[in-house]
Amino acid sequence: MTDRIEHKDENGDFDEEDPRVQLLESLAEGLATLSEASDTPNGVSPVSSMFSSVDVDFASDAWTNQLADIQGWLYFSDDLPLTGGKPFLQALVAELELDATDLLAPGTASPPLTIRALERLNERVDSACRLQADFLEELEAKGTSRATATQSWVDAWAELGASEDVVSPEPVTAKAAVWPIFQLTKKPPNLTPSYQRGDVWRNADRQSLMESILRGVPLPSIILLRTGSSTPHEVVDGKQRLTAILRFVGKHPVANLKVAEVTARHRGKKFNEQGRLDDQGDRNLTDLFNKDYQAFRRAWKALEGYALQAKHEDDYYFPFKLRTTGDGGLVGPYLEPLRGKYYTQIKGQEINVAGQRLTVESLFEDVVEYTIPVIEYTQATQAQIHEVFRLYNKQGVHLNAEEIRNAVYHEVELTRATLAAAGDADPNIDVAEIAESLADVTDLARLGVALKNYGFGETRYKRTKVLAWVISVLVHDAAGKDLASTSRNIDHLLIAIQKKPSHPLAKSSTLTKLFSLLRDAVELHSSHDEL
Repeated sequence: MTDRIEHKDENGDFDEEDPRVQLLESLAEGLATLSEASDTPNGVSPVSSMFSSVDVDFASDAWTNQLADIQGWLYFSDDLPLTGGKPFLQALVAELELDATDLLAPGTASPPLTIRALERLNERVDSACRLQADFLEELEAKGTSRATATQSWVDAWAELGASEDVVSPEPVTAKAAVWPIFQLTKKPPNLTPSYQRGDVWRNADRQSLMESILRGVPLPSIILLRTGSSTPHEVVDGKQRLTAILRFVGKHPVANLKVAEVTARHRGKKFNEQGRLDDQGDRNLTDLFNKDYQAFRRAWKALEGYALQAKHEDDYYFPFKLRTTGDGGLVGPYLEPLRGKYYTQIKGQEINVAGQRLTVESLFEDVVEYTIPVIEYTQATQAQIHEVFRLYNKQGVHLNAEEIRNAVYHEVELTRATLAAAGDADPNIDVAEIAESLADVTDLARLGVALKNYGFGETRYKRTKVLAWVISVLVHDAAGKDLASTSRNIDHLLIAIQKKPSHPLAKSSTLTKLFSLLRDAVELHSSHDEL
C-alpha cells in the first residue's frame, strides 16, 4: 500500500482529498469524543482532562498522550506504554493486529503509520465512541447499575471481536416491499436462526409496540431471508418486533406448540364459553386460546392445577395485555376502550388506522392500508446473511433520551431555547430563528462555553440535558412531591407547558428573562474557583 506523504498543495493549504488528512480529522474528532465522558465502565480510568479535536496534534507525539489517556475506552488486550515514542507505536500496531511494516520510518509521515493502520485505528475509535454512547445511555437514562452497564459494554466488545469473518464476494440480492401484518403472522418466519440473540424486550416494550401499531404509527423495516419456497423466512432484523406481534395475536409458534401439547394431554376435556369444565361444552383448550384468552386462562388452571403467571406466559410466549393507562397513546374514543385488554377481547373494536376505519381483527388478519416495510433477501449464502445481520446491528447510533426529547417536545419553545442556549444547536443558524425568545439575550454563547468549561461535552446534547435539568429543578412546581428522576422531571415540565398554552414558560418574554438570568448566574458561579 502506498501512502501519500505530501499533505499540502502548491498554495500551502492542506489537500482535502488526501486520505491521510481525512482519516486524521476523523480520528481527532473520535478521540475528543472519548475524552468527554463523565462516567466510565468499571476498570476504565477516567481521562485526566477533556480535550477538543483541535487540541489533537498529529505533527508531534502529543496525540499519543491523548490516545494513551482514552485507551481504556478502546478495550485493548493490554495497556499501551505511557512512554510514547516507538515502543508506544509498536504496541499500538500489535493491538490493531497489523504487521511491523505498518509502522513507517521516522520522518516518512506524521504520524508514522500507514493508511491501513490509520484506517484500523479509526475504525476502533469509531466503535469505541458508539459503545461509549451505549454505556452512558444505559447508565444514565435506563438507570442500570454500573456493574450491569459495564458487563453490557464488555459483551459488546466481545461481539465486535467475533465478527471479523471474511465474506464471499458473490452478490447479494434483495427487494423492498410493504406487507400487511397478516402476511407475517399467517406463516410466521423463523425467529431463532443461529445469528439471532435471545428475547430481550420487556413487557412494557411489547405493549408500546402494539399501542403504536393500533395508533397507525409506521414501523421500521423488518429484514427477512428467503430460505426456500416451502420453508419459513429467517428473521435477520426485527425479531423483537415480530415476537411481540405474534405473542399479542396468539400466533407465536412456541405458544401454539405448548397449547397443542396440553390440549392433547387432556384429550376429551370440554369447556363452556367461560372456560369452565363442562361435559356439554363444545370447546377444547385450543378453541379457548384462539377465541377467548381470559377463558383459556381459567381452563388452564383447571387442567394444569396452577394459574398462569407473567413468568409462565413469557416462557410459553402466550399473549399479553395492553397497558391500562393512556401513557402509550391509547387515548380518544376509539383507543381508550382497548386499554388493559387482550387481543381476543378487542378483535371486534373499531379503530381508525392509516385513514381507514376497520376492526382490530382486520388490522392484524386482513389486507389493509396499514403495512410494515419489509426487506427480503432472496439470494445470499449463510455466511453473507450473518454478515448482513452484523452490519445492521453495527451501523448507526440510536437516539438517546435527550435527542428523543428534543424531537418530541420541539414545538415547545423552551425546548428549542434550551438547545440553542446550551450551544448544541446548529451553529450556522441564528439562535433567534430557533427560538425567538433568545433574540434579545446578549452574549448568549457564553452560557454554552461555561458549561463546556465545567466539563460537559458537546456530544449527544450533554450540555442541553444539564441545562434542562437545572431549569426544571428551578422552575417546575412538583406540587410538594419529591423531585422525580432527571429525565422525568424535565419531561413533566415540558408536558405541563405543552398542555397549558397560558403557562408562564410558554411566553417569549418570560423565556427571555429566564435565559438572561441563567447566563448571568452561570457566569457568576464560574468566576469563583472555590465553587
